[in-house]
Amino acid sequence: AAPRPGKPGTQEVVTEPNNILFVQNLPPETNSHTLEEAFKKFEGYREIRMIEAKPGIAFVEYENDSWALAAMESLQGFNIAPQYPMFITYAKK
Repeated sequence: AAPRPGKPGTQEVVTEPNNILFVQNLPPETNSHTLEEAFKKFEGYREIRMIEAKPGIAFVEYENDSWALAAMESLQGFNIAPQYPMFITYAKK
């Protein structure tokens, strides 16, 4: 069972490294074009998938784990809009 968030800084959920990133804490009005501008700068970018029924999250796919990691490390905490730092983890397989 995953540890419950309790103390500050313990919200990190550890998932196996893979080529798909799970992006959270996006402003509700975020669209795929806005996100693509940030993520396509990184080598290996493939596509962004957003779920209409769940605003505020997205999946970003890269060609391999290494390129996904480079994008995650560079964009972690990036403010796509004021007050909305992105929280990025690997997607669950």
